[in-house]
Amino acid sequence: MLNLDIIDYVILASIKNGVKKYSSIFKNCKKTNAGKFREHVNKLEDLSFITIDSNENWFVRNTNPSIILKKNGVKFVEDNISKIRECWNSLDNS
Repeated sequence: MLNLDIIDYVILASIKNGVKKYSSIFKNCKKTNAGKFREHVNKLEDLSFITIDSNENWFVRNTNPSIILKKNGVKFVEDNISKIRECWNSLDNS
């Protein structure tokens, strides 16, 4: 069983809902500092759920990259859509 928390689900939900830029996803994670957010992004990358869009130039990749769902990430989102929706909706109420 994966040990994901609400921030991980919010990151995945953001990408699934078309929010691709690192800084825009971070804004959706209002109660998380930049260091913790980076840890969550790294964890999701290690799980092969997300990756940085390699089509962007070096500067963009290193300042405000686009994050895309990998095949495993898409499958996880589809399999856990109700949990992800619940986490995403909890943002609207906070």
